[in-house]
Amino acid sequence: MQEVTQEFIDESIEKGKSIYDDVAKKAKLNGSISLSWVSHHFPVNWYGACYIINRMEEEGLCEQWQHNRLRRVF
Repeated sequence: MQEVTQEFIDESIEKGKSIYDDVAKKAKLNGSISLSWVSHHFPVNWYGACYIINRMEEEGLCEQWQHNRLRRVF
């Protein structure tokens, strides 16, 4: 199992940054987004997927997390 260090987290976020545009485009076509969807369709781990979804939320591209469903993408 991978040790979770700050370096590992930083590398994961950098990977998320590098694929952000591709993920946002595919999520718009999909109509929804989740951590598991991002990590299943793209070569990124949980930390990178969190970065992507948080950025999309900050930019108004997806709705806030709701307990019982996927986030809609606008």
